Amino acid sequence: MDSTIMFLCKHGLQILPVRLSGGGRLKDFLSSICNRWNNLYVGKFSVSHAYEDGYCSLQNESDFENMLFLFSNCDPINAKVDENKHSSRLIVGSTIDQVGDVDEMVDDGFEYVDRMVPAEKYCKRAETRYLTEAWANLIEGVGQEFPKGVKEFRAVLARYAIENGFMYRFVKNDQLRVTTVCVIERCEWHVHAIVLRRQVELYGDYEDSFDRVRWYVEAARATNPGSILRLESDPISKEFSPLFVSFDACIKGFNYCRPFLCLDATHLKGRFKGTLLAAIGKDANQCLFPIAFAICDAENYANWIWFLGLLRSTLSPRPITFIIDRNAGLVNNIPVMFPGCHHAYCLYHMQFNLKDHFSGRFRKVFRNRLVELFNKCAHASSVSIYKAAEEKFYQFGGDKARTFIASVPKEH
Repeated sequence: MDSTIMFLCKHGLQILPVRLSGGGRLKDFLSSICNRWNNLYVGKFSVSHAYEDGYCSLQNESDFENMLFLFSNCDPINAKVDENKHSSRLIVGSTIDQVGDVDEMVDDGFEYVDRMVPAEKYCKRAETRYLTEAWANLIEGVGQEFPKGVKEFRAVLARYAIENGFMYRFVKNDQLRVTTVCVIERCEWHVHAIVLRRQVELYGDYEDSFDRVRWYVEAARATNPGSILRLESDPISKEFSPLFVSFDACIKGFNYCRPFLCLDATHLKGRFKGTLLAAIGKDANQCLFPIAFAICDAENYANWIWFLGLLRSTLSPRPITFIIDRNAGLVNNIPVMFPGCHHAYCLYHMQFNLKDHFSGRFRKVFRNRLVELFNKCAHASSVSIYKAAEEKFYQFGGDKARTFIASVPKEH
């Protein structure tokens, strides 16, 4: 029974195996190559194999048999396909690294003639130097660091593979680690990169931090008398639920700030996710002044009621203007929790609401212009200026713009 010979053929950035029985001939080998690449067919490429410092052309069956004899102890035989404007040329060698760039061949009907002089023929890169040449050494070895993290490593790895002419696949690919291997079976090349634990050393582990919440609440109460901290847990599962924090210094300091509070929520992107609710004021230097914050599972009606109830206990009885988005939990409960106080809608959020109102068939340029006109209405310094800006807004946006303004109560 004839043995099987494996050729690893590289064409551009793609490497594919070509299997040939031990009794196969040159024409069988060429047909097998054409079967793997649809854009190659017999008569449109020449075949050579690298041996020591030169190339041996496969022009007949005798040359093919000699090649098999030379590489009888090499399993598999690596191959490289280089394509130019005239033809494709397959270079076969004991290793891919031994194969250099191939100069251009001349098309003369279906007969191809190699016109390279010997000095050029055996030169691996000739005189051409490419700007990507430095990519071949982007990955240096074990211990190399990438300051910008996983994204930088992925970009470097892609350039490294392009210049060195191989393909890889991901085994692990997430925010903490990346592991890749060569697409060729039995190839031992691989690379593994992990995120250093410096962030953990600086800020602590997520699980350990949440486990210390109870200790934190007790320590804050002991060291910051007058602070309001409320930690609740599920009565059945005993799992962590909302946490409300308002320090005594912030409570007292807000009495000397303008009566103005912004309420909003944002997503937490750590391991356990969640939502951060916050009440922020502004001091005399136009800087943000935090009053209170809370960590909960989501921004919903119930959590806003709970947050506003605790916030009310931190504020002195004076009229306050609240700036909010159009969340139902805020719109419906601020008049109840803080009677006599004013609340208005955040212009930033309303800009997005306006764009969503005109989504669909309306182009981006139209929506951006509409937002500009809307901002002129919001920044009007008098009733007459507002009326003029509003009229331009209606003329540009039509009835749909009137519908949007009608959905916003004038007092807000």
